[in-house]
Amino acid sequence: MDKGKYRKAYQEVISMEEYLKKQQKIRESEKKGKEAGVHEKSPAWLLAELYV
Repeated sequence: MDKGKYRKAYQEVISMEEYLKKQQKIRESEKKGKEAGVHEKSPAWLLAELYV
């Protein structure tokens, strides 16, 4: 049996608590990313400033 193929199809089994912790970390990292992006101006605003 090829162990490499078996490992690729393997799915990790985790508890509900672990799942919720991982989801919370993902949400926090996305929130931080959005907050950092707010300070940057979008290309549309940059073009609008050039037009005015």
